[in-house]
Amino acid sequence: MTNSTQPTAIAAAVQLPSLPTGIGGFFDDLDALKLSPEEAGYSATEVLMRVPVRKPLKHEYFRVKQGQDNCFTTVLYEDKETREYYFVAPAVIPHLRAVTDLSIATLVQFATKQKVFGIFPLKIATDATAPTGWHNTAMAAAELAKTKWVRMQADMALGAYRVFQAEGQLSEPEWPDMSLNEMLDIAFKDRVIASDDHPVFNKLRGRI
Repeated sequence: MTNSTQPTAIAAAVQLPSLPTGIGGFFDDLDALKLSPEEAGYSATEVLMRVPVRKPLKHEYFRVKQGQDNCFTTVLYEDKETREYYFVAPAVIPHLRAVTDLSIATLVQFATKQKVFGIFPLKIATDATAPTGWHNTAMAAAELAKTKWVRMQADMALGAYRVFQAEGQLSEPEWPDMSLNEMLDIAFKDRVIASDDHPVFNKLRGRI
């Protein structure tokens, strides 16, 4: 009969690593203690929840995604108070244009060094609005940003944006695995004017 207080042959063969009696020196070699996400037992993929519609900020170096599938020209309404852009459905354009100013813009995807992904509305001159230095330099900056990291800074005296190219060898942006359609769904969530009872219409007509 085996004494339960004695280790079995299998248990005796297993040697557990000795643990230090104190913590002194335990963290001398941090590389040996590092774990990858897989080793730590977790991994995660970010779910894009917000896509701002705006021009890149003056301190942001940005890139523009290349390809005809990554740009779209449309009509927008800009709320001057909130600085928010609204997508205007084609059927509503004549009715909304009768009560306020609208913009024609080409929407392009941009990414900053801080991995902010957004929609850059590049305003286009029309018969009613002549091209300006702001339009021209914004377009030129977006075109250059297809291959270079750049930033734009407004110069009121110049009447245009000054465009600066990054001097460092920066890595290419890692674009989200999403189509432009999917990006626009997020960017204009709750901000599509598709009927004349939309809150923007009600506000402009003094209904609220």
